[in-house]
Amino acid sequence: MRPTLRIAIALEKTLRSPFWFGFWVTVILWMIATTNLFKLTDFGRNTSLDALTKLYPYESLYPDNSAFFVFVNIDDNSLKTLGQWPWPRQISAKLIDKISHSGAAVIGVDVLFAERDRFSPDNLSQSLGISKKEIAAIGALNGDKMLGDIVKETPAVLAFALSNQKINNKETLPSHFVLMGDPPQNLLNAHALIQPISELEFAKGVGFVNTNKAEGMIRETPIVAQFKDNFFPSLALDMLRVAQGASNHVLKQSELGESILIKTGQLNIKTNDEGSFIFHHGHTDRFAQIPASEILSNKTFDLKNKIVIIGASAAGLGDIHSSNLEDDIPGPLFHLQLMDQVLSERFITYHIFYDRLIFLFCAGISILFSFITLRVAYRYVLIAIPSIAVLLIFLSVERFLHAGFIFNTPIALLLLFSGSMTTYFSQIAQKIILGRAVEKDIADAKDVQTTLFPAPDSISNVSGGVIPYKSLSGDFIDYFKVGNKICFIEGDVSGKGIPSALLMARSVALFRLFARHNLTADAIAKRINDELYSHGTADKFVTSVMGWYDMEKQELTFVNCGHNPVLLLDESGHKLFDQTSPPLGVVGKEDFSPSIVTLAYTPLSVLYIVTDGISEAMIKVTKDKEQEIGMEGLLRITQKQTTLSAIERTKQTLALIRSQKLRATDDATILVIMYEEIASEASPSKNENQS
Repeated sequence: MRPTLRIAIALEKTLRSPFWFGFWVTVILWMIATTNLFKLTDFGRNTSLDALTKLYPYESLYPDNSAFFVFVNIDDNSLKTLGQWPWPRQISAKLIDKISHSGAAVIGVDVLFAERDRFSPDNLSQSLGISKKEIAAIGALNGDKMLGDIVKETPAVLAFALSNQKINNKETLPSHFVLMGDPPQNLLNAHALIQPISELEFAKGVGFVNTNKAEGMIRETPIVAQFKDNFFPSLALDMLRVAQGASNHVLKQSELGESILIKTGQLNIKTNDEGSFIFHHGHTDRFAQIPASEILSNKTFDLKNKIVIIGASAAGLGDIHSSNLEDDIPGPLFHLQLMDQVLSERFITYHIFYDRLIFLFCAGISILFSFITLRVAYRYVLIAIPSIAVLLIFLSVERFLHAGFIFNTPIALLLLFSGSMTTYFSQIAQKIILGRAVEKDIADAKDVQTTLFPAPDSISNVSGGVIPYKSLSGDFIDYFKVGNKICFIEGDVSGKGIPSALLMARSVALFRLFARHNLTADAIAKRINDELYSHGTADKFVTSVMGWYDMEKQELTFVNCGHNPVLLLDESGHKLFDQTSPPLGVVGKEDFSPSIVTLAYTPLSVLYIVTDGISEAMIKVTKDKEQEIGMEGLLRITQKQTTLSAIERTKQTLALIRSQKLRATDDATILVIMYEEIASEASPSKNENQS
């Protein structure tokens, strides 16, 4: 064989190993995870964050910080009291003014004032067709100017929005950012700004209110964005600046470029490289909420040094969102959550380098255990891999709680288990496929084996049958005519399965060979014993009864080589004939000398030869007790068959086994030989014709 062909064959055998299934599954998963193909890495990171948030909500680590925050809620009751939205601007101005006079450190307004007040004198004049003087005479106020005057004098931070569509408006918003070093490259970049109206340009601060949604929930939100060459803060970030009285935010990228650092007054804030802040959500009912209608009533509230945000929870205003902890959260509460985390220095981070390092480690461990799976009991692998998984989960939880770091634990665990599990199940699949192939081979072998046995009706006065205990039988029978004589054999090979079936087939072949030479029963037995002993193994032997029925002399001769007793029924009653030699294949020819039993056959003579599958079959004697029928039980069965033919006796006896009236624990075999004149003359046997 050529070397290249040998290599090809060896390679083909190697690649069929279950190890390579585990290896390639792990490698492919590792490549997908490392390149974030199909957003698999993002999915794993989000899943990890969601699970950790549910296990350890924010307030379980920082339970007291929420006291600094207040949500002034434009709820359904406020709309019912003050009228439909949008309210006249003078109401918004009054609301901000009252909050300011209550001592608030900063007031965030999570409402876009991008269009002029619909109740302003200009709008009323156009819509009603009345002159501005007449409008002024009836007391109409310029709400936009009133609101502009209020936000100029109060610590109010107004909202604006980033847009992906180009809008022809002039940029008038202050940036309030100072850049240190090179500008970040991955920030959210807007095509336009949806700004507050010009009357509000002197507000103390402005911030955008755009956020990120994935899978219908908010896990992170940008807090710095870029428009042209300028940088702009989110509403929450600029509220923190105004609350401290700081002039600007200082922006720079980290040395490794994996995060952006922002200094706002005394606060140091860390985001990812895209300028997004990752939430560690808590339950939002920890924040105090005051309906806007109550602020505008005569009630007084102590809001001294509180961080206050005005926004809507009314369902019709469309500012309701979900987190990975709760559903139906008003948008302003996300701003409060962000500021709460900043004040507590709770920054959630991740690093793609550490993700890839863990992926590589887990992939390597997975491939190692793919190899080990084929060489040790799988229970050891099931102990080792979960132990590593527990350590990985513990490390993930510990780093999240103490450093706010997110490991991509789900994908790491997927990689960790992928190799050994794939290898294990591939191994099982191969065994199943091989098992089915073996089952098919055994079924084919069973079909072939049945062809070795004569048909039950091939000779009219002789009949037999075999019921295998399992797929293949170790028992066998054979009988056929040689001239005026019928030779017969029944045997039982020790053991079970394919080896016994093969030895059975060999024994039948040897019997047929020697019987064709018209040898006596003891001579046939000696020849077969010599062959089995010379070429067999010590643990395999055959018990058998073999002989001749001479129909001309009406004489039956046989030898019993270690087999069950032979039962004879005749006019004098019954008689049992025990073994006359050891089983075939146990001893050499020097020690093997079987004695022949000779019987004179009469019309009432019937010979029953059975294996221990019948004589040791179990019969119920009570509800919970069974016992062997023994040869006495066989005798009782035969005594009910006195009027039956040989084939009918065989079928009736074996029917007791098939119907479970007798429970066999081994192959069940019977051979019945009757006087020739009792049954009708049979046609030549199939086996004889074949010979």
